Amino acid sequence: MIKTAIITGGAQGLGYAISEELAEANHKVILLDRNQEQLQSSVKQLQKKGFDAQGIEIDLSKPENIPEVISKITNEHGKINVLVNNAGINIVKPFDQVTSQEWDKVMDINLKASFFMIQQVSPYMTEGGSIVNISSMASNSPRPLSVAYAASKAGMISLTKTASIVLAPKRIRVNAICPGAMKTELLSKMAQDMGELSNTTPEESLENYIGTIPLGRISSPSDVAKSVVFLVSDAANYITGQSLNVCGGLTVS
Repeated sequence: MIKTAIITGGAQGLGYAISEELAEANHKVILLDRNQEQLQSSVKQLQKKGFDAQGIEIDLSKPENIPEVISKITNEHGKINVLVNNAGINIVKPFDQVTSQEWDKVMDINLKASFFMIQQVSPYMTEGGSIVNISSMASNSPRPLSVAYAASKAGMISLTKTASIVLAPKRIRVNAICPGAMKTELLSKMAQDMGELSNTTPEESLENYIGTIPLGRISSPSDVAKSVVFLVSDAANYITGQSLNVCGGLTVS
């Protein structure tokens, strides 16, 4: 049976990898993203591979946009089986220099949008549906140069636990994935910012980080996307309210 999956931030980086892996696993994928040009390109790529894919432009920093988009999706496709809250941003800046506007921007996209996506999508989910929130290893450790990002991702863990209890009577499972560093544009930008702040090159910043990972490499988006496919599958049908670290063993180093 073909299932319907919504992926926020689905047009690039990890979001695109998740969309592709879910499509491979027999899901109709609906990509939500604010970058219209990238969205159109990503949907075309998926369709060329023979996948059932659709893209909808939305600015998730404005939660008032969400109900209309979900209504459009359910009117067209009926019940939703899977929601992946992946959209997120990071601001790399010293603790004492973060502004109120920057803090709100990170929280709005990373945490607030995820809550309202769950709130609006869950009434239309099938029994046995699954929600996966993309948190981060940053949720479990200090991040002096990414304080708003880390706080928002810690909030995702709390949101995951609460939503799993609220939605359990409907047999909707809610879990989180906490990736370590991935080979994405976000990582490249972060390495550049970190290099500037620590007086090193972006390459040196990455090498220093890789040296702390037991498996000795940064993950690919596909590594994390495959974990999403597992959590939404029947193989994980007794797993809810959990956070899965996909980090190459970083938590035990």
